[in-house]
Amino acid sequence: MAEHSLVAFIAAIRQDPALQERLSTTAAADADEVAAIARESGFSVRPDDLVTHANGALVEYQDEDWFLKPLWWQLAN
Repeated sequence: MAEHSLVAFIAAIRQDPALQERLSTTAAADADEVAAIARESGFSVRPDDLVTHANGALVEYQDEDWFLKPLWWQLAN
């Protein structure tokens, strides 16, 4: 279920320029913040879902936190 929700969220991002803009800011830099935005948008996405998706291809680890790569939704398969 979690993977399905993340894939649906990524599809929604790709179709919504406003959501892309919101996720491109530093306010949505880490996995926790992006997961919160996903939940606000009606998707059941956890930070761990973002970190483990595509074997970690969407994130970079720094100082005990996972940061999303720029335009990470384009890297998702």
